[in-house]
Amino acid sequence: MQGMVNELPSYPAVVTSTPYPEMLTPEESKELSIAAATVFQPRAPISTREFFAGRWEQITTVADAVAQKGLHIVIFGERGVGKTSLANIIEPILLVMEESIRGGPSEEQRLVKKVNTHQGDSFPDMWRRCFDEAYWDADKPIGLLKPETVHERVTLREAMGISDSPTIDEVRRAITTLKGSVFIFDEFDRGAPELRTSFTDLIKALSDYAVDSTIVIVGVSETVDTLVSGHASIVRSIVQVHLPRMNERELADILEKAGKKLNIRYSAEASGLIVRMSQGLPHYTHLIGLHATREAANRLSRVVETKDVHACFPKAVNQALQSTRDRYLKAIHSAQSGALYRKVILACAIASSTEKDALGFFHPANVVSPLSKILSRHNVTIATFQRHMVEFCRESRGGILERVGERRSYKYRFRDPLVPSYVFMESVAEKIIELPELDRLTQV
Repeated sequence: MQGMVNELPSYPAVVTSTPYPEMLTPEESKELSIAAATVFQPRAPISTREFFAGRWEQITTVADAVAQKGLHIVIFGERGVGKTSLANIIEPILLVMEESIRGGPSEEQRLVKKVNTHQGDSFPDMWRRCFDEAYWDADKPIGLLKPETVHERVTLREAMGISDSPTIDEVRRAITTLKGSVFIFDEFDRGAPELRTSFTDLIKALSDYAVDSTIVIVGVSETVDTLVSGHASIVRSIVQVHLPRMNERELADILEKAGKKLNIRYSAEASGLIVRMSQGLPHYTHLIGLHATREAANRLSRVVETKDVHACFPKAVNQALQSTRDRYLKAIHSAQSGALYRKVILACAIASSTEKDALGFFHPANVVSPLSKILSRHNVTIATFQRHMVEFCRESRGGILERVGERRSYKYRFRDPLVPSYVFMESVAEKIIELPELDRLTQV
């Protein structure tokens, strides 16, 4: 999903001509179905810059910050926007940039280490694991009578004599000796409550001592304050990288890169439909792209059409994240055959997609029009579905929505940003709404 750091991303995403036959042989069809899974990776964060699409601004911001002594980075945004994928390509991006500057590979390699935060991790937990997972190659003589040398690998913690419970000062002294090092801490929001205060103190200490090392914090958050806090003076030492949802060109670029890799192409209509269904989340571009490509392969075609996108929804729904599926099923469960839960949550998903609020909020009034069209009724009012929206905020319905504000001015949003796109695919697969009508409603 990644764009080269030393070249601008290319747009648009639809290839208009192809040097290969548009029809596949049965054997080529099987090979394409298998190869598609290596290019589209909905469940795994992208780890190589070759498949990383878009995010040019964020990539250059991170690279510039690492190049400047005394700056540290906080990457934040909602779930599913590609924060881990961006963190994964920091090392190859830095390597490419440094080779470009030097005109070739350098004998000195900077240490770049990435670790995931586990639920409830403390400051010592994080740094102990970080130093234990980084290795030091040491030359060790194997005997007085044999002047040979063997390479012994020891952990960084062993090599530097770091304790089992590293303190802030101990960490500072250790990484001071690792010039140009970069330490990336993903899923930072899962750590213990005191973790952000300790890291804030560490960043303050590194800044005060002008240590040439970069701390990168990555986590789910609407603002940087949720991830770091404490010293107001560290604001000048932190580069804030907010990762919003991807725009349509960036999502389309994922399909273009995949098409070039697989020697296929996506029709303009199919590409646009996949992008709109993705709602700015690369996870769904990969998920729908994978199954739509396989549908085209089943037709022995190298051209993915809208009918392939439509046909793939049932399979894509079955391959969606279990947590997303469970939350949706809990929200719509009802013993009454005429219950409106499915249709109201679909109308909420449409309202969320068309309102274009930066944080995903929408008002009950935004639900009236899509629900009227879904129900084919002209007498829909807020009272028709108000009870349903209140219930959607309760844990008994999976807490699929959250509500903020005051009475008569409430606004809502989906707690899990991955849910609306799932609702769209499920609703089409279950024939609650026809795809052309859904497509029209989401383009309002």
